[in-house]
Amino acid sequence: MKQKVSQISPDKLYASLLKRKNEQEQQARLKSPIITANKYLVSSNRNSGGTQKIEAKKSRPASGKDLKDVSKVLLKKTNARQNSKLVEAKENSQNLSTSALSLLLKIKQDKHENKQSQIQQAKDLYNQETIQKKYQKLMEMTKQQQQLILKPKLFKGPRSISNPDISTMQLQIVKANGQSAAGMLYNGQTKTNQDIYKLIPKFCHRENDWYIQVSDGHGTNGHQVAQFLQEVLPQFVQQGVIHMTSCYERDKQINQVLKNCFLQTSDELMDSGIDITYSGATTVVVLSFDNVLYCANIGDSRAIIGRYDNKLSVIELSKDHKPDCFLEQARILQRGGRVQAYSDEDGNPIGPARVWKLDEDVPGLAMSRSFGDYVASQVGVICEPEIIKHSLLPCDKFIVVASDGIWEFLSNEQVVEIIYEYYKKDDSQGACQKLIQLAREAWQREDEVIDDITIVVAFIK
Repeated sequence: MKQKVSQISPDKLYASLLKRKNEQEQQARLKSPIITANKYLVSSNRNSGGTQKIEAKKSRPASGKDLKDVSKVLLKKTNARQNSKLVEAKENSQNLSTSALSLLLKIKQDKHENKQSQIQQAKDLYNQETIQKKYQKLMEMTKQQQQLILKPKLFKGPRSISNPDISTMQLQIVKANGQSAAGMLYNGQTKTNQDIYKLIPKFCHRENDWYIQVSDGHGTNGHQVAQFLQEVLPQFVQQGVIHMTSCYERDKQINQVLKNCFLQTSDELMDSGIDITYSGATTVVVLSFDNVLYCANIGDSRAIIGRYDNKLSVIELSKDHKPDCFLEQARILQRGGRVQAYSDEDGNPIGPARVWKLDEDVPGLAMSRSFGDYVASQVGVICEPEIIKHSLLPCDKFIVVASDGIWEFLSNEQVVEIIYEYYKKDDSQGACQKLIQLAREAWQREDEVIDDITIVVAFIK
């Protein structure tokens, strides 16, 4: 026989479940610790009616309708919680996306800025390394040239007319003259001559030794500075070289002695009371010891030798110290200065390069080495001379020492050609006069003013 499956109504099922729940709660209460009644508390029947109603409602069996209502309510609450969680999750996701996007943008921006700064740093480092390499290369080349100059020449074979030993040849200055002329201002008025020269034959009481000096002042008190140099510098040089009795001793010490003499003269100038804030002077000195010349120079005055060996040629005894020369400019920049020419309204450069302070348009000095010039000396302008040695040859005919008034518009070759004609006449004074005349004419053609002009010509026999 088929066994009948008993069907339990929902009401009975609910009552059974409720009963089991009540039993479990009663057992839990029995297991919990007993709380002793407080004798000071008075029982009240205020809420007893409400409690009885609630108990009666709990004990009442639930109908099918009530169960459906309960299930609907529970379902709604569940859906509401799920929806709220979904909304919250969506909002959190959006917030996270926004934060992540902003973070990515910031990282990208930081990377770009870091990359740009790294590129700039790399460029700066490359420029510094390039300048340093060029500086080292030039220093090495200069050292090699000095070694070649100082290195004694070796001659193969016996001494003869075609192969002489230079150290035994008696070549010396036999005659020297100088002349100086004041320049002219814009209004045609003659200006104060700030050039000066010094000629001392039999220097240090030696028959064949000569001292030649040309100084070119600039600034308001440039003439005072030049006059001071003419008086003081030769004394220091004489004190420094008078004890040198041999060629070996002289070659070994002369460079340091001349540098010390220039520095001592600069110190004396600082204490002289002359206002050198924006005033100073360039100076070139030529010392002749028998058949050997030493030239010490600061600035843009110049010394050359006229040589005739089947044709005329020029031997430079000095180098002009201009601010845009590589080594000079590197020193000025390193000491906080800048090098720049005057410029017109369109920014085009006018005239020579000049030395300026980094944050001010002063002093505007057109040379990189000089005596005085206190403001310029703070940004790399120095008074340390560059020294060149030259051993005279039979083909060396004359020495020319002059301020930039000569060299501004006349080339070395033009000067040598003009003086050679007077050398053949043995007229050094006539050579000086002719060069000053030609230089003034060139200034009148090329400029509205005329600079001071000074020249010394010495004949060699």
